[in-house]
Amino acid sequence: MDNKKAIILLFLVLIATTVLELLILTKMSLWHDEAFSALLTRYDFKEMIYRAGLDVHPPLYYILLKGWAGILGDSLFSLRLFSVIFGILAVIALFLFIKETFGNKKFALFSSVLLALNSFFIQFIMEARMFTLGIFLVILSSFFLVKAMKHKNWPWWLLYALSASAGIYTHYYVFFSILAQGLFLLYRIQVESGFKFLSWLKNRNFQFGSGAYLLIIISFLPWLKTFLSQMGQVQKSYWIPAMNIGSVPATFLKLTTGGGIDSSRFWYVLAILTISIVTAFIYALKKVESPNKWLVLLLIIVPFLGAIAFSLKTSIYLDRYFVFTLPFYLILMGGAIWAIKNNKLVKEHSFFSTLRFARVRNVLLVVAILGSLISFPVRWQRLEVEKKPGMAATANYLNQQVKPGEKIYVGSSFVYFTFKYYNHTGMQPKLYAPYSLPHFSGTALLSPQDLIQDFYQELERNDIVWMINTTGFGNYQPSPPDNWVKKEEKGFQDIYDYQGWIIAAKYQVY
Repeated sequence: MDNKKAIILLFLVLIATTVLELLILTKMSLWHDEAFSALLTRYDFKEMIYRAGLDVHPPLYYILLKGWAGILGDSLFSLRLFSVIFGILAVIALFLFIKETFGNKKFALFSSVLLALNSFFIQFIMEARMFTLGIFLVILSSFFLVKAMKHKNWPWWLLYALSASAGIYTHYYVFFSILAQGLFLLYRIQVESGFKFLSWLKNRNFQFGSGAYLLIIISFLPWLKTFLSQMGQVQKSYWIPAMNIGSVPATFLKLTTGGGIDSSRFWYVLAILTISIVTAFIYALKKVESPNKWLVLLLIIVPFLGAIAFSLKTSIYLDRYFVFTLPFYLILMGGAIWAIKNNKLVKEHSFFSTLRFARVRNVLLVVAILGSLISFPVRWQRLEVEKKPGMAATANYLNQQVKPGEKIYVGSSFVYFTFKYYNHTGMQPKLYAPYSLPHFSGTALLSPQDLIQDFYQELERNDIVWMINTTGFGNYQPSPPDNWVKKEEKGFQDIYDYQGWIIAAKYQVY
């Protein structure tokens, strides 16, 4: 297959998947984190950066999204389209990375198609968060690293430093990816120069690489104080559950299937998958001759090891943060299948033995493609999105029902921001917060005028009050005062079980 045909096939797959994603892009209701993205970008630039620093993520995604929204608006379609664009770029970047790293256009096409069709990947393409931008930058920086080490000149090292710095300013988990790249650089320098430090000093990659990492460190210094403050509040309290023995296998299950299987019930699926992954990794590492295979492996295992180490104090281990390892996981799994055609365990390589292994390889290729192709549609069908309109329907109901002068109170910060994004009632909703809120509930976006601590402080006899509550994550349903009489109530189920139902109730004060 020549380069032109491979590119045409890749773009056909991208066009097909993108059309599907655009058709269903706004079917799911916006959720808490996406609402945070949307509302944060409505502040002026200086205040946006300040409030981003009060949260737990770096600011680059918000800066770019603000520019995007300034041109195309902040409709849900526009916000999510930004992620779609970087999802497309990530797939293209992966094709270029594999082609450069392993010199095989067919393998590059196969792995890129696996990423484009991957259910876990598509979930984040359809979400107004920083994940597809981060994936793109991790792949791009890895591509520049391979180029820089190959050509040993400063322009490629500069591009590496810039893309790596951008990645760190997108999501802190990219730190682990940059560390993995650094470890690979040291490994390659050791191979080229041995363990003699003087030889390292004369090595061009050591010289340029040191300069690149120094530039990365310098570029992060303006944000360092904010980062340390964010890290301190995360270590003090965070919502992520503690790890257990099944955490890592469960993450790989989600990377593979998109999360459509209950790992707590089907433990044997985790066991089979774990054995399969370990076997495939060993086989791929044994059969693939390029030393760049170690870069791919490090980009998978270093983020896991880093997250596990940090989680010994306060858990930061969250499945979705490992989406940055997904492209490289697919490379190694795809590499194991691709390497079957070169199986050297068969003596004499007779025609029939070669044919037999070629058939095995082709069957696995088809299974991998078909499995990826159906995983997202199956998951989408199981979600029953049309029956679970969540906050979009709740807000639409209130936009039609709320009259001027009526009050809107929200019982949980985890639905306050989503309602605020959809709110067109003309009334300012207020979050009921009789106690201090944890930082991870979105306090970076809250001002005193957003809060109410006492239901009696603003109400008079005969006032109409609308109360919005959730049965899902952050479930806090405050009891209304005795002099509130419920007039009507309506609930709408949200997509995921942990999001529960969004309930809007109308009260009259007596």
